[in-house]
Amino acid sequence: LLLHASTCSSTKCTSANCAKMKGLLKHGAGCKVKANGGCNVCKRIWALLQIHARQCKTENCPVPNCMAIRERYRQLQLQQQAMDDRRRQMMNQTYHQQAR
Repeated sequence: LLLHASTCSSTKCTSANCAKMKGLLKHGAGCKVKANGGCNVCKRIWALLQIHARQCKTENCPVPNCMAIRERYRQLQLQQQAMDDRRRQMMNQTYHQQAR
């Protein structure tokens, strides 16, 4: 539905809830408060966008912020991997020093 509503240009779309989703996306684009400011509608939209982006494999996805969310998620995964690698390296060093 999110993908459909992002690309649908019909004013009389027969898809269930398309108009509602379009309204939510329009709100998210124009809201001054935003999710960080406490807007509950924006929080709901942001949650849907994050769920979509984590599952989306489409290049040049038309869903708003999909590519940006995916890139941010990828960066966070790389950061986490680097932290895990450093922790493993420190643990290995500690074990090797204790074994001597």
